Amino acid sequence: MKRFNFVFCGLLAATLGSAKADETRPVINRALTLNEAIEIGLRESPVVRGAQAEVEMAQAQVQAAKAAKKPQVSATTFLSAGSEGAILTTPAPVMPTNITLLPRGAFAGQNVMLMLPLKTGGRLSALVKQAQAARGASEADKQTVRQDLVLETKNIYRQALLAQEMRRVAEERQKSTTERLRIDRAALEAGRIPQLYVLRDEAEDADAAQNVTDAQRDVDIALIQLRATLGLAPQSQITVADTLSFTPQSAPELNDLLTQAKNQRPELQAAQQRIASAGQNLQATRGSYRPQIAAMAMGDLGVQRSSSMGGAMAGVVIGIPLSTGGLRRAQESEARAAQNRAQAEIERLHLQIEREVQTALTTKQAAEKNIATAEAAQKAAQENYHLAGLRYESGRGTNAEVLDALAALTRAQGNRVRALFDWNNADDQLQRALGTASPMILRISLASPPSPQRSGWGRGLG
Repeated sequence: MKRFNFVFCGLLAATLGSAKADETRPVINRALTLNEAIEIGLRESPVVRGAQAEVEMAQAQVQAAKAAKKPQVSATTFLSAGSEGAILTTPAPVMPTNITLLPRGAFAGQNVMLMLPLKTGGRLSALVKQAQAARGASEADKQTVRQDLVLETKNIYRQALLAQEMRRVAEERQKSTTERLRIDRAALEAGRIPQLYVLRDEAEDADAAQNVTDAQRDVDIALIQLRATLGLAPQSQITVADTLSFTPQSAPELNDLLTQAKNQRPELQAAQQRIASAGQNLQATRGSYRPQIAAMAMGDLGVQRSSSMGGAMAGVVIGIPLSTGGLRRAQESEARAAQNRAQAEIERLHLQIEREVQTALTTKQAAEKNIATAEAAQKAAQENYHLAGLRYESGRGTNAEVLDALAALTRAQGNRVRALFDWNNADDQLQRALGTASPMILRISLASPPSPQRSGWGRGLG
């Protein structure tokens, strides 16, 4: 029973915690444009908030590095009693540290100490510059996270558009099969066609209905994924308002794109900042083995039984490391290795950027050709379906010809939709590879211009 209660309480706490988290997420019940979806994702994504927290942590580390160059003041109180004297120090992490020899018997002492670094061999300045470079790397990392989220949002949004358009294709097909079934049933009753035509129509209509159901499922799943990516509450009811589009563009020069990418990619900027950070770390390591000079001032007051003692002093403290048993050499080797690793990361990123830009550009160019091919194929399939319908109505064609023509038209429409999706997706990938990742303005609608109205079978899937 105790185990059951423990598990139940754990599940209840998890449920309440999840419910509380859901309450903090926004609820949106409307159609979203791509730009609106990106804006919401950048605002609500916990990944982006985490990247911002990393930047704030890096900024705090810069302040901490600068604080080491300022005066440090500590106050240490000693209260002791015993038959022997002892040496006690200021408890860590209080700085500067005071070391005091305490006498035998009851004793109370107060120490105030000030220390100001005067010369550190460049160590503290290098540590400040190292922290500043690390902050720059964190800021570039945040931009990387934002651009990755923009790309992910675009991809999922366009997946929803693709599913939505494929549902429209499936619905248009179902309308045609339902209408054909109605006409053929009337023709069967009039004795003009055999029953096998109607049976085939019924099978086609049932298949079309199933395709519509599957297409609606794909739309629902895509919207679920989009809602999760944007960080919206589960009860949000969103739809996508834009359409897949194609905007002809002039062919860019590959070298210009590569130059743009290498100037704008935040990953490359972060790696360059890390090289700077590693270089400053090496300088700080070397500086720590040079003479360290600090000004100090101290005041003491002690009370033992009926007597008291005290005084003050000021001076300069100089420390010079003489032998470290190879520690200095090891630390410098580690710092140089970190610098070489950062340089190797830049070289790797250059290769990655070149690959991503060329791959996205090639994919986009191929998709553009496929759009033209798919549009021509859809136009031919539409005309073929119209002619097959006219032949069937006049008694010179068979039902199978019409069904084949409808299947070809449906396939051509699906190919055009997928070609448009591939082009948009490739353009998104190219923008990300260039380091811009800004949303495109959608100008040309996916919907074809209305074709002339035709009677009978020619209406089909326009």
